[in-house]
Amino acid sequence: MLPLSQTAGYAVLALSCLKDPGGDPTLVQDVADRTGIPKPYLSKLMNILGRKGIVKTKRGNQGGVVLSRSAGEISLDQIQELVEGTGWREECVLGLSHCSDERACPAHEFWKGERERIFEVLRGITLAEVAAFEQSTRSERLKDALKKKGV
Repeated sequence: MLPLSQTAGYAVLALSCLKDPGGDPTLVQDVADRTGIPKPYLSKLMNILGRKGIVKTKRGNQGGVVLSRSAGEISLDQIQELVEGTGWREECVLGLSHCSDERACPAHEFWKGERERIFEVLRGITLAEVAAFEQSTRSERLKDALKKKGV
């Protein structure tokens, strides 16, 4: 029942692989290899994120994708909003189309409070934190994969 969609989760994961402005561009293929996100899907997602201004793309030799601003300045809430818009913030936990303060379903008050707590957490977590987490666990995952292969 989390408000993050698979697309938003992919966006967070993919963006966590990119360098801050001024850094070397990362190839979309390299991001796909590191994350397991299908390359065609990732290419479309990066195109959307480029149009929204969160990434800059460079074509040709030495090309790739780089963040348009520092990962420490980008919150998960901002990424979610870029990918899904803001409509998801008002969705009813029961999936009812006409649920509001004026016409509240039985779970409305509960979900309104929980939703605000979730938004606050998403606003407080930066892309830099996700990138640091991914970097620290990547070596553990690599060791586990090599161990499974008997290396």
